[in-house]
Amino acid sequence: MGGKLSENLRQIGLPFLADVPWGTHICSFSESKSDVMDMVIPFLLAGLQHNEFCIWVVAEPISVSEAIKGLEAAIPNIQSYSDQIEFHHHSEWFFDRANFKEPQVLLQAWSDKTTDALAKGYDGLRVCSSTTWIDQRFWTDYIDYEAKIQSEIGALKMIALCSYQLSKCGMHEILGLVQNHQISFLNCKEDYSYSPSPLEMERVEIISKLAASVAHEIRNPMTSVQGFLQLLQNEKDLRAHKHDFSLMIDELDRANRIISEYLSLARQKERNIDKHNLNETLSALLPLLQADALKEDKNIVVFTSDIADIVVDPNDLRQIIFNLVRNGLEAMPAGGVLKIRTYMHDDTVVLEIEDKGHGIPIEIQAHLGKPFTTTKEYGTGLGLYVTYGILNSYKASVQVTSSHQGTTFVLGFPPVDQ
Repeated sequence: MGGKLSENLRQIGLPFLADVPWGTHICSFSESKSDVMDMVIPFLLAGLQHNEFCIWVVAEPISVSEAIKGLEAAIPNIQSYSDQIEFHHHSEWFFDRANFKEPQVLLQAWSDKTTDALAKGYDGLRVCSSTTWIDQRFWTDYIDYEAKIQSEIGALKMIALCSYQLSKCGMHEILGLVQNHQISFLNCKEDYSYSPSPLEMERVEIISKLAASVAHEIRNPMTSVQGFLQLLQNEKDLRAHKHDFSLMIDELDRANRIISEYLSLARQKERNIDKHNLNETLSALLPLLQADALKEDKNIVVFTSDIADIVVDPNDLRQIIFNLVRNGLEAMPAGGVLKIRTYMHDDTVVLEIEDKGHGIPIEIQAHLGKPFTTTKEYGTGLGLYVTYGILNSYKASVQVTSSHQGTTFVLGFPPVDQ
């Protein structure tokens, strides 16, 4: 089964995304024309080079002629692919066929294109759609359309990349889009900051509270289902399906972690800030972290030194450690060792977490700590966002070094007397 799955993985063409299976729905946020071109061209080039039929639905500020010229500049022998790619203006594709109140019509058009590509001998269909033309008139219907695509794309030999302009997206639009794509990322050369209006802040606060309530309601039945699966897993008559039960339990665990990340954003919690020693927190957490590592045939070693106390909420400290250790473990292959160190550097209390994973691509490093930035195929990009937010609230410093040999996070906390 593993060999068959690997044969169906497709190269994305972007250095910060791993190979993906057919039926993958990707969302990108960018700002400038060059950001879009730098992302779409390698994405489509990978499809052309791997026998996929490609479609680029173009929107302003990029014209169809600019799209063609951009590909010609990147692919000297572009003429050899002339029968393998189509360009469409967004008005032609979306509005000449139907509108977003009829998403099934548009979905059928993608399905027909996929069927046609397969009939012509291609492995499948690769699509990029630019959406800079969307304004408030279309947002609700367009997000409903994306939800429909998300629910049915898994049955198609198709990979879709939807490109959105950051300046046209409020926080509620971003959350809606991320929810309706398997992978989301930010591609922007310039530093991006989001400053919502007071009215939008109020709307986001209401949405956050509703999301937290819904998340709790989802979590309760999930916990029951997980418990029953664990019981069934140990039934003698069902032992032949033990691997299947384990997969289902793992997926529920992953869903629960995602819900936890969203809840940590929505929750308005009171902090219990006092003097605490980082070594004591590590000692209390280590059995849990070590058990998590051993399940994946990995290990954690801790080196502590005498350090000063810091002023924090211990729950915040635990969340920082857990998020960074979990990321490090997920980045490493079986047999990997993650190292945690504490020490004093001048007057700063230092926590260092070093993994031996595949490293963080340089394109991603500049955006660490921003929402929806992730290297994981099914990551939300919220774990580090929450971590950086907590560190910033305590005026703690963050330094990251990364290469193909691993990644090290060095966190510096001011001691009590500062």
